[in-house]
Amino acid sequence: MQNTMGLNFRRRVIYQALRETFSNDADVRRFFALWHRDHSQEAHFVVTRFAAVVSKEAAFDSERRSLFQRRLFHGLTQTYESLPRVPDEMMPAAHQGAGRPAVPVAPAPAPRAAAAAPLPAPPSPPPSSVAVHPAAEAFAARTVAAQIADPPERAVFKAMAAHMLDSILPKADRQPGVLGQAVADLGRGLKGREQAVHQAFVQWSATRFDPGALPPLRAEEELRQLIHLLYLLAADLLGPAQADRLLGQAASACESLPDARVFSPQQLL
Repeated sequence: MQNTMGLNFRRRVIYQALRETFSNDADVRRFFALWHRDHSQEAHFVVTRFAAVVSKEAAFDSERRSLFQRRLFHGLTQTYESLPRVPDEMMPAAHQGAGRPAVPVAPAPAPRAAAAAPLPAPPSPPPSSVAVHPAAEAFAARTVAAQIADPPERAVFKAMAAHMLDSILPKADRQPGVLGQAVADLGRGLKGREQAVHQAFVQWSATRFDPGALPPLRAEEELRQLIHLLYLLAADLLGPAQADRLLGQAASACESLPDARVFSPQQLL
């Protein structure tokens, strides 16, 4: 369980992001109460899970959903003192269950409660795929081999993804099952084409993101979404500050690729 300062810090992060997103104070209060009731004690993935719930209930389009996520991640990089203080009148809702008066909050819909249950670990890859994350040199070698017949946009994407996965996968390996749960959580609230791309991302993750198993996507918008999903995965597992650095480093590292002359890594950001 998080200590008191950790909980107070997260309260301020949530409050700041909600205040920057909603002009209606009633919406800020409603979603703050929802977060504290359903998400404040979550040990992992609270940012992406809560962002998905708010985006669905507030009917955000993909642009507003992404902006709200960025505001949450940005808040996590700030100091406690620099974040806005949660107004006292909002705190009764934050202390439900502690014997203090609380602002009534409607019961959570059953589907959301069921979605919070831990998901099973991803299926084991077939014998022909690599079951253990290789050393950086081996992973890079496999990436280069997989790029031979790829068009420039996929070649650049694979190189960027390989750079990011060199940091993401070792972290995920420290907690069995966490990769499958984190990847699944990223799909909450997605619809239409974004949902289809996420499903492809889930399938790819079951191979431990083998470059040769990358789904047959090549449209710039689809590859950009895959990079965005990797970024959110990194933010959950490594922290938002390191995820920002990792994404920037991956793009910079790929600028010197021959294919980058045709398709710039900046187009995936």
